[in-house]
Amino acid sequence: MRLAIPNLEEEGQIHQTGIGILNLFGVDLFSVIDKSLIDTDGKDWLTNYRKTNLVYSNYNFNDPSSLLKELLRNSSSLLRKPVRNKVVQKDLVAFFSRLQIILDDRNDWVHHNSSFSKQNLKTLILNVYPIAQKMDLPLVAECDLLLNKLDGIEPDISPSDVPIVAESPSGQESELVKDIKEVIAENEKGIGQLVDGKFLDFSYVLHLTGEIRNRKTDELLSEVNPEVSKSLGALLIARKPSGGRLRIMQDGTLVAYFEDHWGYLATVKPEQWFPDHIFHQV
Repeated sequence: MRLAIPNLEEEGQIHQTGIGILNLFGVDLFSVIDKSLIDTDGKDWLTNYRKTNLVYSNYNFNDPSSLLKELLRNSSSLLRKPVRNKVVQKDLVAFFSRLQIILDDRNDWVHHNSSFSKQNLKTLILNVYPIAQKMDLPLVAECDLLLNKLDGIEPDISPSDVPIVAESPSGQESELVKDIKEVIAENEKGIGQLVDGKFLDFSYVLHLTGEIRNRKTDELLSEVNPEVSKSLGALLIARKPSGGRLRIMQDGTLVAYFEDHWGYLATVKPEQWFPDHIFHQV
C-alpha cells in the first residue's frame, strides 16, 4: 500500500489521498508506457522523442497533467502506441473519454474546485479504476483497499502513518519502519499546505527512486548521509509520488512544488539532511 489510509471524517486527509491517487496514476501509467516503448522502440525512445519537439525538453511524463494532456491532445503521440496494444479499437473512444474525465478530476482536486468528501473520493477512485484495470496498473491494489474502506470494510492491514512499508513476517517492525517513524515530526502541517517564508539558498530534486539530489553539487543524500537517506527518501516519495523540486527553510521545513505553489512535505533535523545545510537552533 503506497498511500496512507485516510480518516474519512477529515477533509484534509481525504484531499491528500485523492491527490496521492492521481499522482500514483500518472507514475504507474507512464511506467507501463515506458516499459512497452523500451521493448518496441529501444531504451532511448524518450530521448529521441524529446528531440521531435522543443516543448518536450522539460516535460515530466510522470506528472498526470502532462501525461494526460499528451495522450488526449496529440493523436499522433508515440505514447499512444502502448495504449493501442492493450485497448481494442472499438473501446478506444470510451478509453480516451475516461482519460478526459480523470484530467478534469485532477484539475478539480489540485485547484480545490470541489469538496473533499467520502463520496467524491469514491467517485475519483471509480473514475480511475477502469483505466488502471485495462492498463494493468499497480494502482488497482490501492483502489481496491480504499473502496473497501469507503464501503465500511476494514482492510486486512493496520492503517499506518507511513505507507509502503510492511511489517516483517515475525510481526516485528523492520528497521526501515523504525527509521521512517523517527523522521516524522509531530503535529505536522498537511501535505501540500502552502508554506510562506524564506528558503535557504539550496535547491534539491526528489527522484522517483527516493534519491534526493543537491542540484548545485549533484551530490546525493545517500552519498553524504546514508544512515537516514533510505528511510527519508521512502517517506518523501510516498508523500509526493511524482517527485520533483525541493527547497528547505532554516527550521528544517522541507517543501515541494505542488503545481502552482510551494507546499509542506516534511520537517527534517540537521543530522537527517545534507551536512551544513541547516543548523540547530540555539
